[in-house]
Amino acid sequence: MNDGALSELLAAISLTRNTSQGYLFRTVLIAGKWPAIDIYAEVIGDSVPKNYCFIQVKSTTLGYTARDNKLRIQIPKTKLNKLAEFNGPSYLIGIDYVESNPFDSKAYISAIRGTYATGFSSMPTNNLLDESNLIRLKDEVETFWNGTNTFDKKNSTTSIFDL
Repeated sequence: MNDGALSELLAAISLTRNTSQGYLFRTVLIAGKWPAIDIYAEVIGDSVPKNYCFIQVKSTTLGYTARDNKLRIQIPKTKLNKLAEFNGPSYLIGIDYVESNPFDSKAYISAIRGTYATGFSSMPTNNLLDESNLIRLKDEVETFWNGTNTFDKKNSTTSIFDL
């Protein structure tokens, strides 16, 4: 298994770990099957419509920048803009990958929104994907979907394939 695939698994493990509020997300690894998305993550619960988000994972063994302690990852603007165009919350998870023990790796998360004129060569490390930020992520995804009733839209749209 290459480091990229292992980093995607580490990100999925970070998203699906147990918290004081229980398990918050279920994930599907998409990996190389879709150009901008590595993980589809859905909030666990009975909400309609389902609350979900899209995630791109980037990893590095290069550590952090000396000046501002950002994680040294590379993500081109084309990938950022594709991720930002999805009609749902989208995020970048950066993995500070520890080759000697991958389970010592750290995961950081940043929201991807808007239009990007350039790619990133680093990302902030102020949002470690720990329990408190995992709970905040769940709340943010649920807040995004509150008031967005795609289920009503789906049911009020006619289809030539209706039964």
